[in-house]
Amino acid sequence: MTLGDDSETGTEDWARTRDYLQNDPTKWNSLSWIAARTLIESVNDVLGRGTQGLVENLRAHWTKKDEPLTIPASEVSRFLVIGDTGEQDPSQYVVAPALARAAEQAGFVLVLSDVIYPSGNVNDYVDGFYKPYRSNRVPDLKAPLDVRDNFSLPENVPVYAMPGNHDWYDGLYGFAHQFLYAADAPPTWPSDLLAPSFDEPLGRWQLIRDRFGRIMWRTPSEPAGRAAPARWGEPAPGGDPAPEATLQPAPYFVIEAEHVDLVCIDTGIDGTIDGAQLDWLSSLSGEKPKILMTGKPLFVNGERRKGVVAGRPGETVYDVVTDRKHRYVATVGGDTHNFQLYDPTTPDSSRDGLWHIVSGGGGAYTHATHPIRTAASDARTDLRFRPTRIFPGSAESLAYFAQQLVPSIWRLLLTVVMFGGGVVLGRWLAETGWSRQLQLGDQVVRVGPGGAAIAAMIVLMLLHLMPQRPGHSHFVRRLLLRLEALVVGVLATLFLHHYLPDAAGALLVLFGASTLWICLNAWCVRWSRWWSPVERVPGWHHVAFACVLAALVVLALLPMGLDAGGSDDGRTVSWVLVVAVDLYAVVAIVGWRKRIVTTVNGARAARWLERSVVWAVLAQTAVVSGEMLRVMSGEGLTVLFLSGLLGLVPLAVIAVVVLAAVLAPDFLTRRLHEEPVRRAQAWIRWRRRLVQPLVFLVAPVTLVLWWWIADAVDSEWMRAAFALPALIVVTVIGMLVVDWVRREHERLYMPLLVVAVLALGVLLLGAAVPGLLDVPGFSAPGQVANELRTWWPAVAVGAAFFTVIAIGAAVLLAHLVFLGAYLLVADPKAWVSPRYRQGAATHFDFISEAAATAIIDAEQEGQAAQVESVDRRTRRRAQIAFPGLNPPFGPIQKFVSEIYSLDEPPFFKHFLEFETSPTEAVVKIHRVRGDQPVEIEEVARISLTVAADEGRFVLGQ
Repeated sequence: MTLGDDSETGTEDWARTRDYLQNDPTKWNSLSWIAARTLIESVNDVLGRGTQGLVENLRAHWTKKDEPLTIPASEVSRFLVIGDTGEQDPSQYVVAPALARAAEQAGFVLVLSDVIYPSGNVNDYVDGFYKPYRSNRVPDLKAPLDVRDNFSLPENVPVYAMPGNHDWYDGLYGFAHQFLYAADAPPTWPSDLLAPSFDEPLGRWQLIRDRFGRIMWRTPSEPAGRAAPARWGEPAPGGDPAPEATLQPAPYFVIEAEHVDLVCIDTGIDGTIDGAQLDWLSSLSGEKPKILMTGKPLFVNGERRKGVVAGRPGETVYDVVTDRKHRYVATVGGDTHNFQLYDPTTPDSSRDGLWHIVSGGGGAYTHATHPIRTAASDARTDLRFRPTRIFPGSAESLAYFAQQLVPSIWRLLLTVVMFGGGVVLGRWLAETGWSRQLQLGDQVVRVGPGGAAIAAMIVLMLLHLMPQRPGHSHFVRRLLLRLEALVVGVLATLFLHHYLPDAAGALLVLFGASTLWICLNAWCVRWSRWWSPVERVPGWHHVAFACVLAALVVLALLPMGLDAGGSDDGRTVSWVLVVAVDLYAVVAIVGWRKRIVTTVNGARAARWLERSVVWAVLAQTAVVSGEMLRVMSGEGLTVLFLSGLLGLVPLAVIAVVVLAAVLAPDFLTRRLHEEPVRRAQAWIRWRRRLVQPLVFLVAPVTLVLWWWIADAVDSEWMRAAFALPALIVVTVIGMLVVDWVRREHERLYMPLLVVAVLALGVLLLGAAVPGLLDVPGFSAPGQVANELRTWWPAVAVGAAFFTVIAIGAAVLLAHLVFLGAYLLVADPKAWVSPRYRQGAATHFDFISEAAATAIIDAEQEGQAAQVESVDRRTRRRAQIAFPGLNPPFGPIQKFVSEIYSLDEPPFFKHFLEFETSPTEAVVKIHRVRGDQPVEIEEVARISLTVAADEGRFVLGQ
């Protein structure tokens, strides 16, 4: 490894980053991809993928028609490329000082995809672009000058950018402000482009998705606060700052460097380009070699993705790039947050003569690399390719993410166990009738277990909302979460005993038996690895599978058999359970057979793998539902069970009204079909004035009407059907309100949240403890609390809440069993999650890199990870973090990178340095870990010499 001059200063970057952000914190502080706030901001991802032509029309709007799509840089032979930067947290800022030092010798910096997370908001550019890279342009910073100067690129080094999918979540409006328009001539949002074209033929489902996406598209924010001043250049001595000129002509363009052309394309939200961009790409000619820069890489994770062209089936970006007449020598893509190199001179890596590079580790969370296949590709197919280099390395990735994941799995298991303990404790409290008298002035109230549990939950939640204390907050918050799970279990059981006293015991037994059964299924699936395609199965495996399946079937039918002997409890619907068990057996047998294939990547295996988990879950759900119906019929609750399923009816009513509203503007403007401009304007007006308000109001209005009709006709099934839709609507509205308060009134957010918790908690406490809120002269709180105790909509929502919690706990426990979490009971090292501290000798001791390497090598060769040199506990930890190369991984493992995005070293960030000459382009990677010297290593020498041979261009030697 070759280290550059940065090795001495790189270790100081983390200290500078910490000091900088302590003095000048960012709005997002620590961006989490599992937080509701982030997901709400990114909702246009789902909406945009359903629209037809919206992204293409917006791209055409932002592309200047009267300017060439070129950026001259004829004297530049050295430049930097950094991908996926803008998370606005320490993982981005720690890279900035090294980038600034490297930029002193560069002609420009190119940001490769996703400039700003989570949604490209124009007001996030201060924290996500200017503060880390142009700190000299941001006024009123509090950090010392010697600290913030490290976060400023040289003023003579321009920064160009290619939008990623996250930049498109606001229609590229924020991106246009910063890169496509001058500071003194900002763009305006083209709201008229949200109107459809009307003449484009769409299928029924495509039409619905398109109209819904256009109507609900989240309108971008306008610049506010410091967003506008940050666009101005560095102040001249004694003068006013000069406005920054337009940086680039469009979202896609060509940078004409001295020895190579960088062809930068815009892949929108879903990785496609439009026909106009393809025509432009195909028209590029010239003698100079080209490197394709793309937001979505063509080679990634061992797979080839050709780059689809919207509206042109069969035409791809890959076809243009591999056509030798266009003289491409390499492709570089972002989006995936690690480094991957596919070297055409290495067998099985790249078979098209081009270098392919993935470089998306400039600031966003790091994508794990250990699931990437690095073993030799299968000679029977060209669908798998072997990366020559990756960063972080496979073993390093497995060791790091296992250290984060495995202790979290243990803590999740403890949380579920605490919930189960709460259920048992709640059952005991309900049966013993525990209570205590409490003297409140002249008044005596009796506090039962429900009141005590609610009071405990109020205290725990208030403690949870307290500001974090560095060094102590992790332990305290984890302890609070376990205690909250215990209290929720108690409350769920007490709620059940209070409102269904006669059926509570049978329902708790049903819950326990169903949970045990699905956990046993998860255990069998885990150790049989039936989802993994194989070429042959030993005969004894078939016998073992048949025995296990028979045992599970018997176990599912056993409760019915025990009740059948002379029982007169009214359970008469056993046939439902029998049918469900038959379905379960068929799915299991078909799945077991379908995985036996003749080729590793057989089409049958691929189709089964896509559907197997869904089918298995549905089959198990059918069995559990059949047992629920059997048990509840004997308790006289069959109507309640069926009416609970009828909760889909209000949701269906809401869906029908939303569908009608979405299609209404088309109907209301059809008289203008011969005047497309006027029709589009009228469609936009109907969207803003009628449809958007109606879509937001239809759910609460429908539920209010449902509530009124249920009271009017005194219908028990309508009341039961009200529960689940009401819970969903209340949750969604609550999330939206909290997000709005957090964005618009940040200072009031925490005080209002505390007040809301106290107010709701006191009302629930008053409902659980009669007379507690009966204050002389002020009876309103007591009356509200008393009404809350018997008001059926509140009871229905509470029942739905606790039911969802119970089902979620059972499913989570089954998933943890599938992961093998129960084995951690005998592994004390997995009980703690040691924080990495600078200077620690071997922070990978949880799973050493040597052990991780041995485990991955065994898995890559298609064998079980039974490695003699690795002890059993280490293998168990690795198997939890890395069950294998084939799905299913489960949500925790699938999104391990997003969940465990940490804001402290070690980081696995990087950017690339290109140095070109007439004959070759030398590519160096700058690895930034935060706590170690910046590593600079040459990773590729790309030949720029091409020669004509019978009309084809061949890479020179």
